[in-house]
Amino acid sequence: MYRGTVELYQDPYTEKQKGEDNNYRNVWMFPLRLKSGDIPLDEKLLRDCETKKENYAKRLSLSELKEKIKDNQSNIVSIRTIKNTAYIRNSIISEYSKRRANGKCQLCNIDAPFNDKQGKPYLETHHIKWLSQGGNDTIENTVALCPNCHRKMHILDLMNDKEKLEKIAKKSI
Repeated sequence: MYRGTVELYQDPYTEKQKGEDNNYRNVWMFPLRLKSGDIPLDEKLLRDCETKKENYAKRLSLSELKEKIKDNQSNIVSIRTIKNTAYIRNSIISEYSKRRANGKCQLCNIDAPFNDKQGKPYLETHHIKWLSQGGNDTIENTVALCPNCHRKMHILDLMNDKEKLEKIAKKSI
């Protein structure tokens, strides 16, 4: 969709992507932005795209998730400006973190408070070092938390909780 003239706003970088032949190749990425200022993206379009990615990740087996993580270890987090900044996280890493927790919050160690519509324990992926603070979207920086503990981490951000989660994340890779 044409939105206007663009310019390069970050250094180009490479990432691995699977081609039509199912082989991985290095692809050059050129981060662009509109010269005339930000024009907000259609939030529904962006949300639908992310939902598709999440549903795809949910259909993969644990070994397939782990394999995809090995094949695509990009530390670059895709960001889109809507009306605020949204950090687009890797659905594969998010799903892996939730499965790794095996239905228990990794902070309070209590079973998920309820099951989602598909009957799976409801946990939320938390980045130990927040993406907004320069954290990476990696399995070493993510854990699965119940909604209460997730909110606690974003409100209180206690150092002893962070240290506990860092140990759990590193131990369970």
